[in-house]
Amino acid sequence: MKAITVTVLIQNLQKIKGLATKLINEQNPDVMLAQEINLNSESDSDFHTHNTSSLGFGTAIWSKKPITNIKLVESPYAEFGGIIHKKTTIASTKGITFISFHGYNGTPFKSVDKLVAHVQAILSIMSTDNGPAVFAGDFNSWTQSHLDAVKNLLEGAGFALKYSWPYPGRTFPLDHAFVRGVTLVKSKHFPSDSDHNGALLEFELHA
Repeated sequence: MKAITVTVLIQNLQKIKGLATKLINEQNPDVMLAQEINLNSESDSDFHTHNTSSLGFGTAIWSKKPITNIKLVESPYAEFGGIIHKKTTIASTKGITFISFHGYNGTPFKSVDKLVAHVQAILSIMSTDNGPAVFAGDFNSWTQSHLDAVKNLLEGAGFALKYSWPYPGRTFPLDHAFVRGVTLVKSKHFPSDSDHNGALLEFELHA
């Protein structure tokens, strides 16, 4: 059985201008899952798959190979103030569905139930897709209760938590990678110009 290897870069970019393109050039991934991208500042012409506001802020997926099955999802609940809904980008490439996720935050109340509802909205959109997938990004998992609730829901859809990486200055991580039908073979995290660390993960898919 032939194994397909895919290297995935995951990064909350903190809306920093040009950072996605910079990291792609530095890390050379096959796929990038970007959160809080400043899309209008990026020079790379392949960021066609994105779920962003009129200002160009949101999530995006970049890939060396063509992307198909694009789906765009918003959190069913607005952030404090009632205007901003966190955005999710879903797309497939190299036989894997990728979900670039920036979870419901809810500061100052940080509702666990509303974060769970955001994840559930994505799983509902993916209800007919049971194949290999990587569901990763900034989950805004402020507490163990947040992470446990999300983990239980995703495990019910066949996902497993395979990697979490630290957020500078916090003891509990916000960023995670859940996978289904692929094997994590290498992982590392690294500092960047963003307030979040990035992660570079290598997966194998046995086709």
